[in-house]
Amino acid sequence: MDGIVLPNEVKECDVIIIGCGLSGMTAAYEMLKLDPNIKLCLLEAKDRIGGRTLTNEINIGGGQREKFDLGGQWVASSQPDILEILEELNIKTYPQFINGTKIMQVGQGNIIRTYKSDIPSLGSYWGVIELQLFIWKAEKLAKQISIEDPYSWDKAQEYDAMTMETFVRNNARSQSVRDTIQAACRSVIDICILNFRRSSGCDLDRVSALFFLAYANSAGGVMKLLLATENGAQELRVKGGTQQISEILADRIGRENVQLNQPVSAIYQDQTEFITVHTLTGKIFRARHVITSIPPNCVTRIQFSPPLSEDRKLLMDNMPVGHLTKFIITYDKTYWRENGFSGEIVSNGGGPLLKCSTGPISVVYDATTDKNVPALVGFVAGRPGVEWHRQTAEERRSSILACLAEFFGSWALQPTSFTEKVWADEEYNGGCPVCFGVPGVMFTFSALRRPHGRIHWCGTETSTHWAGYLNGAVQSGRRAACEVMKLNGKNVTQLEKLVSRQPSADVDPLYSFPSLFTPIVVSLAVITAFVAVYFF
Repeated sequence: MDGIVLPNEVKECDVIIIGCGLSGMTAAYEMLKLDPNIKLCLLEAKDRIGGRTLTNEINIGGGQREKFDLGGQWVASSQPDILEILEELNIKTYPQFINGTKIMQVGQGNIIRTYKSDIPSLGSYWGVIELQLFIWKAEKLAKQISIEDPYSWDKAQEYDAMTMETFVRNNARSQSVRDTIQAACRSVIDICILNFRRSSGCDLDRVSALFFLAYANSAGGVMKLLLATENGAQELRVKGGTQQISEILADRIGRENVQLNQPVSAIYQDQTEFITVHTLTGKIFRARHVITSIPPNCVTRIQFSPPLSEDRKLLMDNMPVGHLTKFIITYDKTYWRENGFSGEIVSNGGGPLLKCSTGPISVVYDATTDKNVPALVGFVAGRPGVEWHRQTAEERRSSILACLAEFFGSWALQPTSFTEKVWADEEYNGGCPVCFGVPGVMFTFSALRRPHGRIHWCGTETSTHWAGYLNGAVQSGRRAACEVMKLNGKNVTQLEKLVSRQPSADVDPLYSFPSLFTPIVVSLAVITAFVAVYFF
């Protein structure tokens, strides 16, 4: 019976950590490094650790299996927190494959175009210029906004009153440019303009413009979110998958300190030195400090006494999670590479299909592993994600393959395996990859990291460096560990230095106009950009 806590029996420790995703595991790991004798208790609602990282072994045919990430998967050389953890754990990375022709389907008529440079094919030179103008303006605005307190910006109220859709419409006339930004936003807020669609799993008309710009600034700029080139959000992949990070951390923390299938129902703190935590299974835990690492949309399920502050409650109630379905498709060889393609697709979904307003595909990348198992990874996100969620799994599969065949050729119809993860169906997540701010509530955003008595907060949404990414999870876990250990009289100087690092913005442009532009056109673009950015 050792290690089993009977109903109504109270288990005591020094710190309780709620949530065993990467952020919570990092917080525990950093506290143990500062004090090996500290007593920790980690509570996880699910039957696994890893949170929004999930690495599955997939049957790829021929009796072979390979590991693929169905959750967060990318890291970058501009993300020091996650890279330091990977180095400590001796986990290696390898570059995302990006060589070759890329595909884009945006604008009126849903025309499929290809391009080979970093500049997308938008049907006209003016469309490319307009996209660049939009990026320049967004970058200029983002640099002015603090992720710690976006509302301290003098234009905060104006930009929090508008959605990203309004912001885009005010600054982009071309439908192809709008579609490009929409496609990127649906999957970004694990990705932004060429990938906006990918990371947030949401649509432009749901996201506060102020939130998005602050979110971008936490990464060092808008373009950092979009690219798979050096320092870009999709630069590197992790050998063996990202869930192993939490698994290895669990081994170092001690598996006996981790309790699965323990969804927290209530947290009580009074005038004594202890906080009491109750779970739905009837177990009771007591500690001097609590760190909550679960996503904001899950915090609302917990009863707090005393209640959370009004600004935090308002914020938690208005940070919905994105709707994202991720798919992995394996093949017997990399047909796209043989035909000169990178595997990258950005699409507005094309025309109506089945009972849905568009096709399912938002973004696709090459997912070939470090062991050279050929694969593509893609996302069904935002409003199309909701619509396709209503269809059967077989309808999604056949429609995705049909769309890929339209982009690449008939070989796409013959995969060796097809695997999808509908994150909306994941209990105690309800979506992926990140919770985002809706218009009108960003004045409460500074409450996101503010302790509630002796309850501290972490999770990638609370990060100030690459919020929404794996790096944000690690950085916020380190910050929460700092807060708790400092209160316990520990020297946290070195860890505080790591936590306080600021993202670095690129000095040089991430891409330049193609050589076929004449100097006159380039000069016109620069002049127009200057006027648009600085005078309007």
